[in-house]
Amino acid sequence: MSESFQYRPEKAGVWKYLPALAFGLITVGGLIAGVRSLQQIPAEKWTEMADWRKVAQGESTRVLTSQLNEHFIFSKDFAATERAVSWNLARDTGAQVRPGCPGWFFLTEELTTFDGGPQNARARAWMVTEVARQLKQRGIPLVIAMVPDKARIEAAQTCGLHRPAAFAARYDLWMNEVRAAGITVLDLREPLQQVQGERYYRTDSHWNEAGASAVSAYIAQQLRQQQLITTDAAPMNAETVKSRQGERMGDLYKLSSLNDVPLWARPATEVTTLSDVAPVAVQSDDLFGDSGLPALSLIGTSFSLRGNFVPFLSRHVGAPVANLAKDGGAFDGAAQAFFHSKVFEQEPPKLIVWEIPERMLQRSFDAKERAWYQTLKQGKL
Repeated sequence: MSESFQYRPEKAGVWKYLPALAFGLITVGGLIAGVRSLQQIPAEKWTEMADWRKVAQGESTRVLTSQLNEHFIFSKDFAATERAVSWNLARDTGAQVRPGCPGWFFLTEELTTFDGGPQNARARAWMVTEVARQLKQRGIPLVIAMVPDKARIEAAQTCGLHRPAAFAARYDLWMNEVRAAGITVLDLREPLQQVQGERYYRTDSHWNEAGASAVSAYIAQQLRQQQLITTDAAPMNAETVKSRQGERMGDLYKLSSLNDVPLWARPATEVTTLSDVAPVAVQSDDLFGDSGLPALSLIGTSFSLRGNFVPFLSRHVGAPVANLAKDGGAFDGAAQAFFHSKVFEQEPPKLIVWEIPERMLQRSFDAKERAWYQTLKQGKL
């Protein structure tokens, strides 16, 4: 004979109030969290949501939901907990990053094909040749510094990560196509392969100081050989380059959202060389335009902003370098910003070095770059 459960309040004692207490605490806690989150929403968003037309169309509800998700006071804690669990259970680094050998991260973009990738690369090769043609008409030489993928140079640290076979020839195909048009393209694989040890940061997609210094020395050497610069290199010694070992959190670490994870639950922060490089003093007036802008102008990407690349390049060149690179500027961002500036029109440089990463050659075109492509076809920068 089975016995059915019978609840007897008189035997439960004070425990009978526990469900109600828990419900009350959850309700009050949720209310406080909701109010605090609402208070974090900027005033301009409240003004935007108060528009009666957006209320009628349901747009205000969408904006409110988006703002609550963005400003929820516990969102960072929840996200950090999720990242900690995902990393420790599955070595998950998110969609933009892939883990290689222990301590090494790689950018997914270097391991992924793009729709129309080869066509995009050819279009960008044409864009470079057209830019070079127009600059030549103005008497300005252009030198391309082609940056190889981290996954190419540090292939031994990928530990089985799949890299499409078609990428093996990508660097040479693009370089040779541009060289065939009579443009100088510096193969930066050469100096990087000669460096003993690591050339790229472990948790960053860019070269480290050893890689950046080797590349900058190579670029200066090539410019001298082609008689594009005549200055002597500035001294590189303990007085001009003061180095130390220190922790550095790379961009791949941040892209993985592991920077908010507690120290005990995340990979160790990379310890690498960090240097203070002394600037080069002006030695000759003929290196400068009337406004004091260095005759050597560098356009490019975040590679030119990492690993002390420009300070090293300046010392190897023996003169100040105008660093016009843009963080997140992609293939064309820095070039467009410079060529469309008043400085370029009024005080054009005597030499331009354009740093171009391999990983950006096959990217899909965005609207701004597509518009520039059409402008170049019209014979204008």
